[in-house]
Amino acid sequence: MRAVVFHGPGDLRVTTLADPVLPPGGVIVRVAAVGICGSDLRTWRYGSPRISGPQILGHEFAGTVVASDTDEVTVGTHVAVCPGAPCLACRACRAGHANLCTQRRVLGYDIPGGMADAVAIPSDWIRTGGVVTLDPRIPVAHGAVVEPLHTVLNGQDQARIGPGESVLVLGLGPIGVLHVASAVSRGASVVVGVDPDVDRVARAATLLGEDHVAPMVAGWEERVRAPLRGGGFDVVVAAVGRPEAIATAIEMTEPGGRILAFAGLPANAASIPIDMNVLHYRQLSLVGAFGGTPGHFRRAAEWLSRPGFDVERYTPDRFALDDVSAAFESVAAGHGLKTLLVID
Repeated sequence: MRAVVFHGPGDLRVTTLADPVLPPGGVIVRVAAVGICGSDLRTWRYGSPRISGPQILGHEFAGTVVASDTDEVTVGTHVAVCPGAPCLACRACRAGHANLCTQRRVLGYDIPGGMADAVAIPSDWIRTGGVVTLDPRIPVAHGAVVEPLHTVLNGQDQARIGPGESVLVLGLGPIGVLHVASAVSRGASVVVGVDPDVDRVARAATLLGEDHVAPMVAGWEERVRAPLRGGGFDVVVAAVGRPEAIATAIEMTEPGGRILAFAGLPANAASIPIDMNVLHYRQLSLVGAFGGTPGHFRRAAEWLSRPGFDVERYTPDRFALDDVSAAFESVAAGHGLKTLLVID
């Protein structure tokens, strides 16, 4: 089979390898599509402490089960696969935070991932509910969007976004677009995403509608606050990895509101100054979110089955597996929305 193998920073190679072996109690998935995300880019550029040697990347993928050693998942089933398999026994898992499990193994990092013709999924993923059946009415490639969406659902759970609230999303990249769409589906009354890149705003508008996006040009703060009579937002989501995003979020949040720090920062700029008196006297909550649980993953698969979100428009840029270098360069340049490697 073909696979995208990471050998070190800047070194991705499409390599022919032996087909994966069916693990006891597990399955083999023939991959249909796999997404490229920010963590893939960081690994490509800088490496990852979780990868010590050549590794097949890819943790946002969907495909068809072509071999199975379990009665729970049959051959021919279209599935999306949760990136991590938690232990379900540690303190974090018992508290409902399986995404924070220290024993959690992750596809594309700890074991071979989905940027390949096929991938072996061990029994731990079956045991923890991480192999999720897709609605047969949707194209199987759409299942590659389940992974980024499940992280968004976790983040919005942490921020407690609910009906009738106002939500501002900073950044209209692939994740920011999902945050806007998800907040709308939760019944938030005012939802708007902003970005300084006017082309990115225009792309997002084709999915979300003009009422839910705005460019960050002069006077944007007053314009997006207009429906709130000049007040702040109940929730502000920082969906872009820039230090200034948190400062902007604090400025735009209503007293008593919540700020969701969704994007990580580069290691050399991970610390930012925060006026603690502002948090204190305005009673603001600052919460982080990372990844998601198998439960979020199942909810994300169900969400994608509902009408209202055009996955085809969300994933316009698609590359063949052999063109992986061009695909990574395109994502790094900020082109399109969600970029997929589509595997024949």
